[in-house]
Amino acid sequence: MTTLTITLTAAQTTVTLPAEQGQIVFSKEKLALPAHGVQIPVQAGHLAPMAETAAEYITITLPWATEPTYVERFLQARAEGAALALPANQETGLADYLQLLDQLLTRFGIQSGPAATPKPTTKKPMKARHRFDKALVNEPFHVARNGSRATVYWTKRNEMTVKTGATLTTELPLNRDGSLRYGTKYGQKLRDDHAAAIADHRTTADVHLRSVNEVGLFLYFGDTNGWLELINDRGQTLDELTRVD
Repeated sequence: MTTLTITLTAAQTTVTLPAEQGQIVFSKEKLALPAHGVQIPVQAGHLAPMAETAAEYITITLPWATEPTYVERFLQARAEGAALALPANQETGLADYLQLLDQLLTRFGIQSGPAATPKPTTKKPMKARHRFDKALVNEPFHVARNGSRATVYWTKRNEMTVKTGATLTTELPLNRDGSLRYGTKYGQKLRDDHAAAIADHRTTADVHLRSVNEVGLFLYFGDTNGWLELINDRGQTLDELTRVD
């Protein structure tokens, strides 16, 4: 067991080692280098010998019998996650000191090896927004996908109208295990909700749905961006006419 003396202040933590083995100071600010000592920056809980600035610094005052060069090599090796081979004439006393230093660094949360390089975060593209345009209320948009055929109007902000005579796809998109996909289940529910307006996979009356997404699910079980499937007589998609960038 090793008995240490620890002094805490707002600016630093000072660990005094027994038997005149020196001090180790953890500080946010870079301190003056002791006459017989070493200093190393810390970044993200790892030693960072090459860092010009750091979140924390470790300043070590060494016992006079300990050569700073070997301690610097030890800290460099620890920062790299490598082992340090000591010369035979230094091994006896220095190995014990370095072992104590290693234990202290570990207890204070300083990890061995380099800090992991953070993976660049890929920013997800924002979901496109679309604005209801009253000028388009009477403009027909046509759908032709996976065997479905329909003429659709955006009649109100939260209402899409699928006109009478629309053809619904009969293909049921499945998962790899053969089970029904979520879109397939939702599309079937929409068809069940409007069963009175459907006969032989064709609409016999206008069907009013709440969104472009529901239109796609109702007609072809929604396996794509429905805004791009709604095309007017001039070849323009509903997306390009109403998208807000």
